[in-house]
Amino acid sequence: MAPAADEPKYRPTVFVSGRTEKKAETLARQILDDVIDSGLEAGAVLPPEATMLAQYRVGRTTLREAQRILEVHGLLDIRSGPGGGPVVTAASGRDYGRMSSLYYRAAGVRLHHLMEARNVMEPVAARLAAEHQTEEGIAKLRQLIAELERKPETGDNRAFLTASREFHDVVTGISGNPILDLFDQGLVSMFTDRMVGFVYPPNQRDEVNRQHIAIGRAILKGNGTLAERLMREHMDEYNRYAWEGWSGSLNEVIAWR
Repeated sequence: MAPAADEPKYRPTVFVSGRTEKKAETLARQILDDVIDSGLEAGAVLPPEATMLAQYRVGRTTLREAQRILEVHGLLDIRSGPGGGPVVTAASGRDYGRMSSLYYRAAGVRLHHLMEARNVMEPVAARLAAEHQTEEGIAKLRQLIAELERKPETGDNRAFLTASREFHDVVTGISGNPILDLFDQGLVSMFTDRMVGFVYPPNQRDEVNRQHIAIGRAILKGNGTLAERLMREHMDEYNRYAWEGWSGSLNEVIAWR
């Protein structure tokens, strides 16, 4: 029998979590939805507690627990004192990585698993960055390449890692896919903190710099196939280097940060 004219042709699927959600979790989701729907940006202060209690019709304990949930996940900053209160913060890869590391730790994820995931994600991000040409993204990448071309090698491990991470962050950031960007930044935040002690020696860093520049130029030219291939070769080379020198460390289970 055909559906009546006023009946929907399909019905949405309802997913059941398998557990009863706490009131504070439901409220945390509602607060986040309201922040997004209202267009509030990072730095915006939420209404006073009394206003929110009346708005959501909940108790003080439930409201504070909901705000704490959002704070733990890096989406609010609860500031104390005069002028304080819940402040909206931007979703960041580091916060996403910290949240994820809890589950990775519980699942026994090892450092080499993070490397393998990056080896899959980064080449795809490079291709998308080349295909997703925006004026802002191109300008940001041009500036970074210019800095890489004139930046001398200092020999400082952390400075080198910071510069390398900046390049990869820019590539994923201009890929046009926020999921790839957040996921990769989360992996990098866990990976970089652990990798300070075993990084390319100074005599190999010029080559790494040249590889970054070549990838960047391929992206600027809109050559997604070349950008993806160069990034995969770049990641595979580091993967081999890390396994040859620090295989024991790569087998360590990551920490919950």
